[in-house]
Amino acid sequence: MSKDKKLMPMSEAIDRYVADGDVLYLGGFIQQEPFAAGHEIIRQGKKDLTVSKCAALILVDQLIGAGVVSRLITTFTWNPLPTTAHCFVRAVTKQIPGEVEIEEYSILALNLAYFAGALDLPYVATKTILGSGFDGEQTDSGVKNRLRFETSPFNGERVCLVPPIKHDVGIMQVQRCDPFGNAQAWGMLGEVRYGLQSCDKVIICAEEIVDTDVVMRDPNRTLVPGFRVSAVVEEPWGSHPGPMAGYYDMDWPYHAYYEKETRTEGVFQEFMKKWVYHTRDRKDYLGLLGQERLEALRPENFESDPVSYGKLTSHFGVPYA
Repeated sequence: MSKDKKLMPMSEAIDRYVADGDVLYLGGFIQQEPFAAGHEIIRQGKKDLTVSKCAALILVDQLIGAGVVSRLITTFTWNPLPTTAHCFVRAVTKQIPGEVEIEEYSILALNLAYFAGALDLPYVATKTILGSGFDGEQTDSGVKNRLRFETSPFNGERVCLVPPIKHDVGIMQVQRCDPFGNAQAWGMLGEVRYGLQSCDKVIICAEEIVDTDVVMRDPNRTLVPGFRVSAVVEEPWGSHPGPMAGYYDMDWPYHAYYEKETRTEGVFQEFMKKWVYHTRDRKDYLGLLGQERLEALRPENFESDPVSYGKLTSHFGVPYA
């Protein structure tokens, strides 16, 4: 475990570890989206970012609309109501507020790309998307990616070679973390373990900071070890309007509100002024939501059963008969 405390404010973490032109991995699969971090990236005016996100929802839509993204690596981009992600569509069809290059994969293929990046592999071979259209067998879809299709030297079958994807920095909101960066998460995790391990630097945003003893009592929940983490930010409600398992539910009405308030470039800019540009930090953002709204999003209590990990060294002093 890391011995250095890494706690710092969100503004400092983003300023120190996210640079213009970076390849940025955003963790979270439906839940655990780093909205608070994304908003600080927008406020600081970062630019020319390549954003890599397995399931791109309205956080990516906001980053695109704010003009900080020049390239997007993903599998889809939408509002999970489900409905259109309007900023994404404007960027792709009208280059508003600017052109965004799209590199698209299937969900499994992108998982494998992160896996290859995490393990520093030259590629991963798979058959998952043969005949899907990604390989050109079905239609000329115009999809851009870096997949290669070759013949296996072992049995002569056609296989897809998925390239590694590596990132300059990764950011994820988790349930809890100790001050040294040992981050724990649970619920629907998707690709995040390999995504974070494919990053040179990692910023962990946590609902709460806990003692290292809490982490050690349940080590299987540790998503990324402290020595891989550059900064730790305590940021309760940092994934709103997305959910955080055990802490708060998806704010579906907010997603409907967002869809309405982003249909044109003009109304989107007004939305951003209210919720991002004119808020200094997450505390201001939560003030706009109000305590009653936050309490309504609290989930019902549904806990997993505890298990015993035992002590693997307790038998050392017991001799054989």
